[in-house]
Amino acid sequence: MSSDALLRTLAVVVAVAILAAPYRGLVVDAVKAAQGWINANAASLGRIVAAGLIVAAAWGKLPLPEILGVGNVPAVVVPTPSAEMQRLVEPVTKALAGLPADKRALWAATWTKAAVVVEAEGATTVAVLTDTPSLRLCTTVALDVAWRRLGDVPPGSVTGLREGVEVAMRSALGLDSVPITADIKGRYADVARAIAWAATR
Repeated sequence: MSSDALLRTLAVVVAVAILAAPYRGLVVDAVKAAQGWINANAASLGRIVAAGLIVAAAWGKLPLPEILGVGNVPAVVVPTPSAEMQRLVEPVTKALAGLPADKRALWAATWTKAAVVVEAEGATTVAVLTDTPSLRLCTTVALDVAWRRLGDVPPGSVTGLREGVEVAMRSALGLDSVPITADIKGRYADVARAIAWAATR
C-alpha cells in the first residue's frame, strides 16, 4: 500500500470515528443487547446454523473433508499360498471376483489379522481361545464386525462365499470340538491367509 493510500485510509477511519462519537453509547447498548439475545438463544441458533450447514453440504455449496472409510481401505499385501492352498480356496476366489476393490481389501485385511491374532494367542497372556468352537466364534465375530458392519455386506449376498470358506476352514479345524494346539493354530493361520489371498486375485 502506498503512503497516499495509507493516509487516505487513516483519514476515513478518523472521520468515521468523529462522526460516530456522539452515538457511542447507543452503539455499545445495541451491541450489549444483541449479545444478550444471542446468549439467551444460543441453543436455537446452534441448531439453525447446523441445519444450514447440512443443507449447504447437501447442495454441494460446502466443501467436505475426505473421510477415511471402507472406500479407502489400503491394499493388503498377502503372501502367495502354496498351490494346494490356492486350490483349496478357489471357490472363495471365484465368489469374491465380482466385488469392488474396497470390499475385497477389507476381506483380505480381516482374514490377515485373524491369522495374526490366532498365531499370537497365548504367547504373552492367558489364552482366550482354548478349543475349536471358541476359535470359530472368534472368526465369526471378526467377520460380522468388519465384513458385514463396516463393509455393509449382508450375510448370504455373495453367492458361494460362505460355502467356500466353510470347506477351507474345515481342513484346518475339522468338525470336532478339540483343544487348540500349536498345530491347529498354524493350520488355521495358513488357511486364513489363503482366504485373504483369494481376495487379491
